Amino acid sequence: MIRRVRLDNWRAYRHLDLAVEPGVTFLVAPNGVGKSSLLEAVRWALSPGDLVDDPTVIRHGHTDAAAEVTVASESGELDVRRVLTLRGSRAVSSLEATLNGRKLPEAEFRRFLADAWSADLRFISRTAFLTEDLRIEQDEPDLRSHLCSVYSLDELQRALQEIVPALGRASRGVRAARAELTASAAELNAAREDRARLDDLLETARSEVIEARERHADAQRAAERASAANELRAAAAVWADQSAALRREIEELAGSPTGDAPLTGVLSQAKLSVRSEVESARAEQARLTARLESIEEALARLQEAGGQCPVCLRELDDQSRGTAEHLHSQGLVEIRERLQGIDPGPFLERLNRIETLERRATALGERPNPEDAGDFDVLSGESAAALARLERAAAALRELEISVQAADEKIERISGEIAEAELLKRRYREVALLEAAEKALNITIGSVLGEQLEPLVLETNRRWQSVFPDRPNLKLMPDGTMSRDVGGGELSFGAFSAGEKVVAKLMLRLTTLLLTTRVPFCWVDEPLEHLDPRSRHLVGSMLAHLSGAAGLEQIFVTTYEEPLARRLAEFQPGRVRVEYLRTEHVS
Repeated sequence: MIRRVRLDNWRAYRHLDLAVEPGVTFLVAPNGVGKSSLLEAVRWALSPGDLVDDPTVIRHGHTDAAAEVTVASESGELDVRRVLTLRGSRAVSSLEATLNGRKLPEAEFRRFLADAWSADLRFISRTAFLTEDLRIEQDEPDLRSHLCSVYSLDELQRALQEIVPALGRASRGVRAARAELTASAAELNAAREDRARLDDLLETARSEVIEARERHADAQRAAERASAANELRAAAAVWADQSAALRREIEELAGSPTGDAPLTGVLSQAKLSVRSEVESARAEQARLTARLESIEEALARLQEAGGQCPVCLRELDDQSRGTAEHLHSQGLVEIRERLQGIDPGPFLERLNRIETLERRATALGERPNPEDAGDFDVLSGESAAALARLERAAAALRELEISVQAADEKIERISGEIAEAELLKRRYREVALLEAAEKALNITIGSVLGEQLEPLVLETNRRWQSVFPDRPNLKLMPDGTMSRDVGGGELSFGAFSAGEKVVAKLMLRLTTLLLTTRVPFCWVDEPLEHLDPRSRHLVGSMLAHLSGAAGLEQIFVTTYEEPLARRLAEFQPGRVRVEYLRTEHVS
């Protein structure tokens, strides 16, 4: 695991000394500060001879740049320091590596890490790191060569490469000397015919295994659909309970039953009615207030006019003026009493309750509508039965493979018996051996890689589908190339979206590291950049949880997504942390 990184005069960094903890670290910084440069430097330091020595990484005004990485291993602490020095227009690098204080030559340093991490450094450089240049490249790490190395198939691979031209030469010799065919070749031909017959049976058995696997997959998917339908039915029951409770509240407020009318419609009508009552009350208040002000004004003018009518200016006696003032005062009392009796407050309170219920009805949404996907128990039983058929077909295929191996051994034995015969017989034997060897090697390599690649494919697909559940069937070839099924056709990796490419490359690397190496870390440069918000959250959460996976002790992620990083750190304190790379680090 990487413990510390030190940089001198590397791109924007004058000096950087960064301690790295186990678990998940999100290094947060704005674009342009140097997050990508940091990963580039660490990858370059751990890959002597595998990456180009780029003179542009040297900070302007300086003649050299250095990247130093401290790695913790079971054998102790390994310090690696690589220095890039300008010599004219060229850049030359040098390496200093020490293990517990003892200097290691470069070859021993490479062997040490390859043994410790169960992979060669070139493969580690392209797998344990996901930088910008690796994201834009179409090819993936040489997974076939790595798996051959992991499962001790290197010698078989080299032997296969030598057999092909030798088989071509031997076949040409057989054709040239066919006229010398003798009776002893009949037995060899019969063995070859028996081998060909087995090939036909083997092809049929393989087809049956493929068919059984597809039927099992179909049955499993049907069971999963039934399980999902059960969950929807449960959700529909919950919805029904909540809807009934809400309807009871609405009926209590409305004072009348609603029947089966849609809740939103009932509430909308009720809201219109209450709003009309509020507006009527307010209009009546305004009219009475205006009337009140008019009477008060008339009374004031009457009192100010003395003995004259303020309207016609005729003389008023005391009785007429008193009567007029009494009538005005009486009108004021009546209007004030009527104003006190008008209060829109209860209507407004009721309107608020209606709007609250309306929001709840909107939040409740439509009733879940589960489809009839069949009985889960029945479909689970069918899935188990399909699995049993698949296992029987696989066992039959294995028996045929053993028979094929026995047939190959028979061909070799017959060929050995006639080894001292004429030239044609010797050449026939050579061809048979080479053909058998080529096929056996291909079968062995293909069988081993296929068996070991299958869990890698399944795990990569599982992680892929956690982010893109609507885009299943990610395919992985032994050479590391990827594609996926789309509408019955195959979509090449080059046609993936930018976000799909990032996720696919990231999932393959994480799964490969976990299942086929002992590399304890993975450093990723801005994996969330090309993703939508939901996918960012899913990928970030997956990375945060992976620190607990056996064998992967450290995940280091650069990002500018500070809020997401902080949320993940809050959910998993102690295992997920946020580091900030600010401008003072690069001054």
